Amino acid sequence: MMKKNIKDILGCLPKALFGNFMIGAGALSLGIILGGPKIYISLNTAIISFAVLLALYIVLTWWSVWALSRGCKNDNLSELVINGPYALTRNPMYAAIIFILNPALGILFRSWLLFIAIIPIYFFWRKCVIAEERGSLTTKFGAAHEEYLKTTPRFFPNFRRVSPFLSYGLIGIFIFSVSFIFLNFNALYLRWVVFETNGKITYDEPAPKMSVFPSTQSGSLTTNKTPYSTETPNINSVEYNANANMIIISRLGIRAPLVMASGTTQKQLNESLNQGVIIYPGSALPGQNGELVLSGHSSIFPWVKTQYGQVFTLLDKLQAGDTVSVIYNHRQYDYQITGQEVLNPNQVKIAESATPALKMTTCWPIGTSAKRLVVYGALIQ
Repeated sequence: MMKKNIKDILGCLPKALFGNFMIGAGALSLGIILGGPKIYISLNTAIISFAVLLALYIVLTWWSVWALSRGCKNDNLSELVINGPYALTRNPMYAAIIFILNPALGILFRSWLLFIAIIPIYFFWRKCVIAEERGSLTTKFGAAHEEYLKTTPRFFPNFRRVSPFLSYGLIGIFIFSVSFIFLNFNALYLRWVVFETNGKITYDEPAPKMSVFPSTQSGSLTTNKTPYSTETPNINSVEYNANANMIIISRLGIRAPLVMASGTTQKQLNESLNQGVIIYPGSALPGQNGELVLSGHSSIFPWVKTQYGQVFTLLDKLQAGDTVSVIYNHRQYDYQITGQEVLNPNQVKIAESATPALKMTTCWPIGTSAKRLVVYGALIQ
């Protein structure tokens, strides 16, 4: 009798949990073998996100348990529970495991494969639940259960029962999210996906980003001997650099052409930005006293054909003390990063400076032009 009661209460939970565990463990193991793809976030961010989702999972699970307890008599389910979370979905506890607990673990382990594994996990749970619904539940609750199956979705909550406004709002958010990811996929991939190169996943330290930007002429970099000069050095001079005009940010894997903007209209700026990183009209040239203002794309629509649509996607990853190298007129100028901030577009202006300074700008947040990320640097003496 006790075994029968336990089976009535747990249903397909043990079998589904075991399958869930096996699929998830397989995804994590494959990620370790392949070195990724891992989610490019810090350990602290992963832990905080996991804690928030875990708290939500616990709340939904206890709400479901409370609703079930109201339908229990003599330690056995004697009534079909259709209130509380069961008014929104037939399997709220299972849905919480699939769509909240699994993503929480994916974030904690920083594994995109575990996120992708939610798809086969969902279908495994679905198979188990269908077998249970067509078997013991229908036999036990009869016509009441058959009617319940017609009016309540299996996993995805029916928010229309709560509020049509909420339902349409969530649909709108979903459509917007899918569209945003599609339009900014390359930039988002660059920001959030990384593979380890050492053959194993090291979660405490993100792997260095590989360059996705085409290299121009090869050539060794030299140290500035006369940083304030903008004249082209003699080809036999130790200060001579064989590279064409370019910007190099080793920390971010950036090596892109440096181009002069043809004008200040949005069309002219966009045409120049599609060719590389631009020197904004009116700013100082490399090595000159004043601000050298450089700008690059953080994201671009997929139908715009350019190799530099994500050249400044990772610009916010720069830290104070990092070095940015600018090659101009076959001379190299090294700038040390001093800080960064986010400003409104009308706040970004060319400032006066008695010494050579660097200001790099890009649209922010990724996929929008609402703000500008501004990174500052000073010429290394």
